[in-house]
Order: sequence, then structure tokens, then C-alpha cells
Amino acid sequence: MLLLQILIGTFVLLANSVSETAAQTRFSYSGEFGSAVGTSFSYSGDHFWGPITAFRVWEHPSAYIKALQFQFAGTWSKTYGYEQGKHHEVTLFHGEEITQISGKHSTYIYQLIFFTNYGRTFFFGQPAGESFNAVPLEQGNVLAFISGHHNGASITGIGMHWDQSTLPALKSYAQIPEMGNSSG
Repeated sequence: MLLLQILIGTFVLLANSVSETAAQTRFSYSGEFGSAVGTSFSYSGDHFWGPITAFRVWEHPSAYIKALQFQFAGTWSKTYGYEQGKHHEVTLFHGEEITQISGKHSTYIYQLIFFTNYGRTFFFGQPAGESFNAVPLEQGNVLAFISGHHNGASITGIGMHWDQSTLPALKSYAQIPEMGNSSG
């Protein structure tokens, strides 16, 4: 009887350990890249509105990233950094999600390169400084939100938070919508 109780207790502990490990590996973090000076920021909480559906990037001409803003499920979040001047805006296709972010950093974040599950790539800034490449630890996870630092003039640090996709199923590359095709 004692042996049976020990075996059941061991089984329960192992089952709890496996479920905790599965929950822990669901989320991952890459970063923080850059000097990380100034005021910290995070889009944590905004990501509960839904997946990232668009983003804006302000860049100093031929230099560094000045500001960032993300849209979650059609709602624009706060802008962090210095949002003066023209910005670049990217709207993601339905089902498209960010799967990797690479770039260059030093005192500021000088370059950001966004990659999506639809095979699209978006470049911002200039290739100056040390390289970084941020990907989720779990295959199939996508960018949930970012955090980092800004000093009022630019983004000085950036970290990526990855999670499981909130979309029912990701489309394959073969199903990329064609530009100008209204049938989608």
C-alpha cells in the first residue's frame, strides 16, 4: 500500500512538473539589445487586445530608430520615443504575424528588420553597430509585444516577447494574398 502511495505521489509530481515546464516554455524573451538608457517602456498589456495588426517606425534620416508604435487587433497603442517627422507604417495581412526581428544597435537602435510568417521582410534605419537577431525559443511562436528604453530622442534598447499565436491557424507561404487581388 505504501509503495502504491509513493508511486501515485511521484506520478502527480511528475505530471505537475511537465505541465509547469510546458507553460514556462510557451513564453520566451529576446534582448534587451542596445544601451538601454533612459525611460523604460513596454507594450505588455496592450497585447491582450489581440495580435499585432500593424506597426509604425520613425527613423532619423540615415541614422537611428526614433520611435515605435504598434497596433493590436486594430487599436493603436502609445508611441514610445520621439515621433517627430515622417513615419513608415506597415499593415499586416490577415493571418500574418511577426516571427523574427533582427537589427543593429550601439548607443541607439540603428536598424530594425521585421520578418513575417508570410515571408515578407521590412527594413528600417541604417546598418551601423553590433548585429542582433531575435527569434522565439518555441517553433511556431510569434511576437506578442516589445519592451525597451527610450531617451526622448530615440529608442535606446529593445527586447522582444514571444508567445503562441492567438490566431486559429497560421496560413502557409503558398496562401499569401496577391496585391491587387480583391478575392483575397
